[in-house]
Parts: sequence; structure tokens; C-alpha cells
Amino acid sequence: MAMKERSAIWPWKGDVPPHLPRPDNMPKAFLLPGDPGRVDKAAEVLDDFRIVGQNREFRMGVGTLDGVAIGICSTGIGGASTEIVMVELAALGVEVAIRTGGMGALAPDLALGDFLIAAEAVRNSGVAAFYAEPGERVLADIGIVTLLDTARGELGLPGRPGTCATADGYYRAQGRPDRPDGDGTPAILDQLAARGAEGIEMEAEIVLAAGHALGLRAGAVLAVHAHRLSDGWLEDYDKTQRDLLRLGAMAAARAVAGR
Repeated sequence: MAMKERSAIWPWKGDVPPHLPRPDNMPKAFLLPGDPGRVDKAAEVLDDFRIVGQNREFRMGVGTLDGVAIGICSTGIGGASTEIVMVELAALGVEVAIRTGGMGALAPDLALGDFLIAAEAVRNSGVAAFYAEPGERVLADIGIVTLLDTARGELGLPGRPGTCATADGYYRAQGRPDRPDGDGTPAILDQLAARGAEGIEMEAEIVLAAGHALGLRAGAVLAVHAHRLSDGWLEDYDKTQRDLLRLGAMAAARAVAGR
């Protein structure tokens, strides 16, 4: 009997993953925005940037910073697609993964346009539970946290390390109403804040938990594009996105180079 090219258990075709595009030379470090549209913005930050390809929500590009190869791949929204990215990147030999995304602030000292470097995430995601060790927190790689915060300081960007929470949905799961005249469930945010969460988003806990389980050095830097206490929303997000990618790329390059 001829051997099947794929299996349902591990549906790769040789060394080609079922979901992610794959460059000929795989960078050791990847930035992970959620939105495929943000991948192209890496051309403003990385040298020799090119798009590798896109499959579904997974758009990938590669470039260099200070001579170090850096990849960027969108995760799409939420835990399920983020798990796919983490597992397939790990199997392709990636060693460093840094989420570069947005969040809604839950802390009064954080302002729109600030950057929270996720040193940890409170346990909240169903997908992350398959990878996280027992406990109330999922920790980022401390070396990546330090590199991110150092880069933030060098770039003169406002923010600090802190704690995030990852929600498995955008509306009810984050206390929002599900119709224009609804009230939402703000108690959800109060409960997360009481557990130490200073921001809420949809992917970081999975990046941290899966990264640790799969042997990657994982971290996340989150830009405040919404403020859940003041109900503020950052309309002009372009510069913040560019700063987010630059900050993440600096940390990723230094992690690979051992600086």
C-alpha cells in the first residue's frame, strides 16, 4: 500500500505546513500581529522586506534588521488561529515569537497610544488552557520582556511592563454589548482587573502559553488603542502601529543576536 502524503493527525505535506506560507530560509524570530493588513507595514521598519505569501488569515513577510532575519506573520483574530501559528512556526524551527498587537486598557495610568509589555497574562483563554501549566498566571520569557522594555525606552515610547488578559471573544467576552442599544457586562472587566489584568486583548495568553510549552522564547507588546475605563478610542493608529513593529523588531533581532 502506498504511504499517504498527509495524515489527519499531522496534516503536513513533508516539511510544508497546512496553513502557513513558508519562505525558503526561515527566520529564527517572528513578529505576530493579528491583522494581515499590518504585515505589509513591516516594510517601513525592516530592510529588504518582501511578502512570502498568504493563506487564509495567515499573511507572512520576511526582512532584516541590523543584519538579522526577522519574519512577520499575522495570526488572525483569537486563540484558535493563533495556536496554529505558534505550533507551525515552532515545527519550522522558529525560536522567538513576539505578539505585536492592540489592547483595551484596564489601568488608569495607561493612556491611548501607550505600550504595555506583557510580562504575564492572567489565565482566561480556553485555547491557552491546553498549553499552560497549572496556576493563575502565564509568564512571558523574562529576557524578551527586558529586551522589549529596553527598546521601548530607547525609542522614547510611553508604557511599561504589566499584566494582560486574553478573551476568547470580542463582544460579550470583553463586556461589550452585542447590539447598539445594549448595556454589555462591565463586571467581566472588573473581575479581570481584580485579578491583576491591566489590559484585555485576544491572543497574547496563547502566544505565551504555547511558546513556553513548545520551547520558544515568547513575549508580547500591546499598544493601547482603546481605553475601557474612559471609553476612549485611538482613531489615528498608523504611527502607533509602526512604533509597535519597530519596538518588536528591535527586541527580536537582539534576542537572535544574543545582545
